[in-house]
Order: sequence, then structure tokens, then C-alpha cells
Amino acid sequence: MIRRLDDRPRRAPVPKALKAVPTDADLREKIRERARAATAQLPRAKPLRHADVEQLARAILAELKIAENYIGFCMVAVSNEFWRPQFAAIPYARRLLLLPHCLRKAAACRGTYSALGLDCAACGACLITQVKRDAEALGYRVLVAEGTPAVLQVILSGKVDAVLGVACLDSLEKAFERVADLGIPNLALPLLVDGCVDTTVEFDAMMGLVRLHASRVEERTPSYVYLLRSAERLFEPGILDALLADEVQPAAETAKPSSDQADPLRGTEAIALDWLRTGGKRFRPFVTLAGYAAMTLGDVALRSDADLADAFPEVVQRAAVAVEAIHKASLVHDDIEDNDAFRYGLETLHRRYGVANAVNVGDYLVGLGYRLVASGADELGGETVADMLAMLSRSHVRLSRGQGAEILWRGRDLRALRPIDCLTIYALKTAPAFEAALYIGLRAAGPAGPWAAQLEAYSRYLGVAYQVLNDLKDLRLDGKDKLVAGQDLLAARPTVLLSFAYESADDARAAELTGLIRAEGDVEARVDRLLALYESLGVTAKAADLVDRYRHRATAAATGVEPPALRELMHYVVDVLLR
Repeated sequence: MIRRLDDRPRRAPVPKALKAVPTDADLREKIRERARAATAQLPRAKPLRHADVEQLARAILAELKIAENYIGFCMVAVSNEFWRPQFAAIPYARRLLLLPHCLRKAAACRGTYSALGLDCAACGACLITQVKRDAEALGYRVLVAEGTPAVLQVILSGKVDAVLGVACLDSLEKAFERVADLGIPNLALPLLVDGCVDTTVEFDAMMGLVRLHASRVEERTPSYVYLLRSAERLFEPGILDALLADEVQPAAETAKPSSDQADPLRGTEAIALDWLRTGGKRFRPFVTLAGYAAMTLGDVALRSDADLADAFPEVVQRAAVAVEAIHKASLVHDDIEDNDAFRYGLETLHRRYGVANAVNVGDYLVGLGYRLVASGADELGGETVADMLAMLSRSHVRLSRGQGAEILWRGRDLRALRPIDCLTIYALKTAPAFEAALYIGLRAAGPAGPWAAQLEAYSRYLGVAYQVLNDLKDLRLDGKDKLVAGQDLLAARPTVLLSFAYESADDARAAELTGLIRAEGDVEARVDRLLALYESLGVTAKAADLVDRYRHRATAAATGVEPPALRELMHYVVDVLLR
């Protein structure tokens, strides 16, 4: 029996060298059969974690005396067998089939591309036409796309409850990372040939997975996807408009925010509400709703048959929107202070509307957030709302102190920057937002309980680890968000990576670091050189170790929390944010 991991280690991607697909069909089937036997008795009460899957896959390969380079393939087999019975019980009309672009014949393809991927023209030039036609005839939704954004959009919209993906092992790992976090039934079929051209697939195996069907399943794995969908729905136009009806001016969207016809008296509101609806993972409002559900519904909220339509009183929904409004305000101000050009793949508000307008929009959203919470006094009681506002204001002040410290450091000699200075800034900037989001939901459900003592420490560890991970991600291009790698370097921000580098560097490399920060032009070359310096100084390894340590502390801080549903939520947040 596989051991459940209480101390859940940081999820590390499987190295490329370990993602080979067996060319021999008999070997592929042997691995799948062993995975089926190994997972048959596993409880489905919780999703298999990445580390659990890898542990079991390694044991299978060792038992079969098969080379380690097939670990990626074996992990897919293990995950498939865990989810297969539940996938088969999901109606075809509630499933998504994700196909890769590389199955098309590029020279003959007549398809066009949209935001969701390739719109197949059904020209018959490749396999996609046949597979898509057969799957759609059963009731499937079919996407021909790479990566997670399109998949998540469909899942969180509530249109599907299971996903079957076909891709190379590398793409499957990236695309299914968030799908696995959501905890919905998912199957994957690796392509036999990697490389994005001339790829091949096990056609019979693929169609066998497509046609899987069972009338029922004995045990379903609980999932947070239903709560995540509830958070997403808050920002749908009709629902958000209703929640804000008493707080905003009527007809705030009579014209586009940038239009000459926009009413100046409604312009700020129009820009702010448009920004509130745009982009983001809605993770903070999810935490608020999930915290409330953990205290009022327990594990029931995670069941596939849970009816969450009436689970959240309007006052709780408004509080969740308030958390997001204040978060979105902080992003507007942060983008101005950092002079960032992009957010959510779009130009930042100060680039579109000017700094003065953007500052004012951020201020408006802060006020809207406080107003939404304050409006709940009649339903929740004055003492409860006072506690919620006290937490929000404390969070707001601490965030501003942390951001201010970061800004002031930019004018100083960063060679004097110590890791403890950065960690203090991170604890102020990032942790309070997670603490406030969870506290608001918990406090709305009832008086503060024993959980209050652990919440601050938990949030501090979580926030610090999250920010260190962001520092690492900043060095790599992110096509979904800021579009520019190395923003921290360009803005001379005080990061723990930089402090580690100066701490370990000799005089020559310290001088080179300073030169990279102060230089202009050729951003890509500067970032590449910075990465090389960080690697040579052991910076990235130190940062990864720091994330692991703070992850462990966050998990430990949540371990004794009651009730169990809240403890599991806190563990889930650690898993998702620190992957």
C-alpha cells in the first residue's frame, strides 16, 4: 500500500530524460497492467499527490526491472488507473477531450486559430478530423490546444467534469498540473513520438479511453473544483452586477471606459469594474468561500453531488468579492510602483489610462472592498463585521509597509541587502493577503476559534514561500502575464535571490551583479547572465531549499487545526500555491 505523504514535498517536474515512451507495445501494456493492479485497492478519499504517483511508479519499474527513463510514462499509467473508474462514470456530455496541434498535417491544414486553440475545418487531411467527429458524436467537448489556460477556462465554467488529454509527456505534465490540483477525473495518453512534428498516437488505445463508460462508481474523490467554480461565478456579469447593485452607480457601463462618450462621473467606476472582471485566478475569493464552507458544510462541499447554489449567503459572496477588489487594487498600485508594462497579458492600467487614473481606480477598489464588508453588518452583526474590517485594515497596513520597504531599498546599495531583510518584506507584502482572505470566510461562519492562533504563522510561511517562488519565476518568460522576463532585475527590486547572490559572491562577481542591475538595454542577455551567475553561486538551489522549508512550516502550522475540513483546505492551499 502506498504511504500517504503528510509532509508534502515541493512538486518537482520530471526531468526530460525520464520521459521516454516505450516503443514496444507489449512493454507499454505490461506497465499499464501493473499500474492497474497497484492502484486497485487504493482509497479514493483523496486525490493521489504528485509525490505519491512518482513513488508508486518507481516501485513498479523496480519490480518489473524496467529502466528509470520510463518513469514519466509509468506515472501517467498510475494516475490513469486511479481515475479510470470515476472517469468512466462521467457522462460523455460532461467530458473534455484535449488534442495536440502536432497531430495535424501543417501543410494541408485549413483550420484557423482562436483564443481556445485550433478551430478544425474538418478537411479530413489528418487524424484530428476523425477523432473530433467521433468524440463529439458521443457528446464530448473537444479542444485542439496546448497548455492549461483553455482547459481551465472550460473546467471552471462548469461545462465539464472530466478531462482526457493527448500530448507528449512534457506537455501532459504542464497541462495536467492544474487539472490534478482541481481533483477531477482525468486520463492522459502520451504520444509515441515527441518533437511537435510527425507525431503518432496509439489510435485504438485513444478511442478506447474516449469510449470508456460505466453507469456508476463506488467511490468518488472529493474535489475543490466546485468551490473554485463558485468563486469564478461571482465575477460573471449578471451575478457581479447584482452583488454590487447597492454599491455602484446605475448604468456604470453605458460606454467603454476609454470611450469619448464615457460619462466622466462614471469613468472611474467603469474602469474599476472592468478590471475587477478581468483576469486572475480568483484564488483569494475561493479561499474566502472555501473557509466559510469548511466551517458550515465540512466535507460535503467537496462532493460531486453537492448543491452549492444556496451554500453562500449574499453577504458572504459580497465579502469574497471585497477580498478580490482589494487584491486587484494592490495589483494596480504595484504595477505603477514597479512600472510594469503587462498584467494578464494586457497592458497595465496606468499604461492604458495614465498613472493618475490608475491610482484613483486602485483607491476606488480599496474603498469598494471595505464598503462591501461593512454592508454586511445587519446580516452578520456588528462585532463580526468589525473583526473582519480590523483584519482587512491590518492586512492593508502591513502590505503597504512591506511595499514601502521594497521601494526604499531600490534607492540603496543592494550589496547591503541581507536575506532576512527580504524575508521580512515578503512576510509583510504577501502573507497578510492570504491571512485576510481565509479569516474573512472563517469569521463570517462564526466566532473565532482555536484556528485563529495558527492562522498568522501559517499565512506568514505560505506568503514567504509563495514570494520566493515568484522570484524564481520572474527569471523566466511568462506569456500569460507580464510577458517580460527579469522584471525584478530591471526594477532593481530587493529579492532574496539577489541577497543570496551578494552573500556568496566574491568581489568580482559582486561587481558584475551590480553592473547587471545598473546596465541598460539587451534585457535578454542580462537575464541570461544573471541566471548563470545565480547557478554558479548556488542561489537557485538555496531558494528552492527555502521554499521547501517554509512549505514544511506552513503544512506543520496547519496540521493541528480543527475542524478537519479546515485543516484539509489549508493543506490544499499549500499544495496549489507552492507547486
